[in-house]
Amino acid sequence: MIDLEQVRTYVAIVEAGSFQGAATRLGIAQPTASQHMRKLEETLGHRLIERTRAQAVPTAEGARFLPFARTLLRVADRAQASLTDGGLAIGAASNIGVYLLQPLVSAFRSGARGLGPIDIRIGSNLETVRRLEEAEIDIALMEWWDARPGFDAAVWRDEPLVVIVPRGHRWADRKWIDKTTLLEEPLIGGEPGTGTARLLQDRLGIDPARLKAGLQLGSTEAVKQAVRAGLGVSVTLMSAVREEIAAGHLVAPRLRNGRLSKQLFSIVPDHAPPQGPARTFDAFLRQAGG
Repeated sequence: MIDLEQVRTYVAIVEAGSFQGAATRLGIAQPTASQHMRKLEETLGHRLIERTRAQAVPTAEGARFLPFARTLLRVADRAQASLTDGGLAIGAASNIGVYLLQPLVSAFRSGARGLGPIDIRIGSNLETVRRLEEAEIDIALMEWWDARPGFDAAVWRDEPLVVIVPRGHRWADRKWIDKTTLLEEPLIGGEPGTGTARLLQDRLGIDPARLKAGLQLGSTEAVKQAVRAGLGVSVTLMSAVREEIAAGHLVAPRLRNGRLSKQLFSIVPDHAPPQGPARTFDAFLRQAGG
């Protein structure tokens, strides 16, 4: 069995760069820190710390163990806190976390009694899945779900998607564009294999190979700036561009005979208690988020 206090000492040594610095940080004697490391290395069967006169640094094995050590400590701290503070840790994919989640959390907090602190962690869909599987969060809000076992998932919102073009674009004054029109311009984020390309294929029957692939950018904010600069058009969540459309910086021409939307998922571990904060927030989302 891995001893968490020994793991905590190991992480402190790595972060402080010395046994004495770790001991001071943890409020223990330096011999105790050395004893913790010796026992942890015996348990794992590997040397984790390279001891030099100047500093203590992780070995190759120690470097591989370090992210797991930090995860162990985060999960342990959350497990203990769950027994006392009644808090809620929400993980959200970036677009959901940036453009949709904040007012929902505010409304939920105002109506919930006895709720502890709320922690929001925003990241990619893959980061959010990892955090959910490693119990770093209580509930995940994502743009897809692959039905992996051990979790309960449901659609809590059907979010409209819109085509966006810059002000002054030749499509900007049209009341409608059809799906073949989308083949005329570079589509930012539209290369085959991307979520946008798959969505256009599933919903509009557009062959991804016929799309003119534009830039591949890492964030919706970057996509919006690229579209405004005239580098292409894109398809994005309506919630992400509502302000820019209202201000006239971007234009969202309608699609003829087609409505685009994306299902947003709420996922909780299947062992989450029925009246716990995660289930309560999940129910709130289904009622208020649609």
